[in-house]
Amino acid sequence: MTATLTLPRLGETMEEGRVAGWLKKPGEAFRRGETIVEIETDKTVVELPALADGVLVEILAGDGAAIKVGEPLCRYDGAGEAAAAGTPATETPPAPAPSPAALAAAAPAEPETDRIRATPLARRIARQNGVDIATVPGSGRRARVQAQDVEDFVAQGSGRADTVPAEGPVLLACDLPAGRIAYREWNAAGTAPLLLLHGFGGDAATWQGFAAGLARQGRRVLAPDLPAHGATTIAATGLEDLVEAVAAFLDRLAPGPVELCGHSLGGAVAARLARHPGVATGRLTLIAPAGLGSEIDADFIDGMAHASAGGGLAHLLRRVALRPPALSSRQLDAMAAMLGSSSLEALATTLVRGGRQQVDITGDLAALEGRVRLVWGLEDRIIPWTQAVHAGSAIPVHFIPEAGHMPQWDQPVKLAALFA
Repeated sequence: MTATLTLPRLGETMEEGRVAGWLKKPGEAFRRGETIVEIETDKTVVELPALADGVLVEILAGDGAAIKVGEPLCRYDGAGEAAAAGTPATETPPAPAPSPAALAAAAPAEPETDRIRATPLARRIARQNGVDIATVPGSGRRARVQAQDVEDFVAQGSGRADTVPAEGPVLLACDLPAGRIAYREWNAAGTAPLLLLHGFGGDAATWQGFAAGLARQGRRVLAPDLPAHGATTIAATGLEDLVEAVAAFLDRLAPGPVELCGHSLGGAVAARLARHPGVATGRLTLIAPAGLGSEIDADFIDGMAHASAGGGLAHLLRRVALRPPALSSRQLDAMAAMLGSSSLEALATTLVRGGRQQVDITGDLAALEGRVRLVWGLEDRIIPWTQAVHAGSAIPVHFIPEAGHMPQWDQPVKLAALFA
């Protein structure tokens, strides 16, 4: 008999969840207790096990889908004793939603399989850092990879080694007369190059999950650390410094036509870069770009420019996204140390003064009509989405619900769909 699996309530306050990943495909069989899908709640990632033997028939909520408690996840054929004996199945009242404790109790030890054993949190951290989970030594039971294993792997620099697959965060360097630009590249052999420009206080690593997805679609993706950011050694005190450095970077690595995608400060850089006489650009996608209005969360900018401890940085990350990456205290401290040792303060003073933005890209967008679009998260707490009205009526705007200032973190699947 074909039955429907719905999303159970996995916590007292849970109202919805997000499909983190399916472990079974339609047509594949599973046994009772075997994990078939991972569900991300507002607090953790839960492995949802099968409560009976069966065969997956149809997935109704794909990877990344947000669904409410009680809504359908999939359809499956049961393989119980009644079906095996040919006895007609009878309708039974739906069972109450299992609690997390019941789900854990129902799951036996992991069966032997070719799939790499890893906890959901370990997989999530690996995806966010562009690490191939298969390369991480596991310290758990039966060599299962734990979250701490992945964090140690990344902290030791293993995640940046040349042995990481092309979709991973390979850290490279481009030497220019003004200094060195650090960058990451996904799928160097891909077509239709896309340049990703991060926001204030970020670096190329903020694009990892999103960029890896585009690379799997065949795109070549480049993401530099902007001047005054990350591992790039070039200083910058204003927008034009950033534009000139990225223009020189493109001339060296992607001199032909390139598609641009910029986020926040990177959006302002992309808009100005598209009008640079030495740069050949195609379509532009600007995500919550700076420069369309004066309002901004100036405290966030100041906090990023003066970050000194991981705890303070964690608070800032919660402002920038509804679902910030799961980072350990050690990773947060390392990020804060990098921010604190950079020259972001001078750049911040130029970009924001008196609590107001000092950058204006409305003239740039007027000259780019026909090949530029805006994307904005409706939960943006850094730059209000209402500033999109200043872009001009001829420029399309895509609003993404349940996303903050960084849709590439909150809704990467919906954002990637715009580039298909």
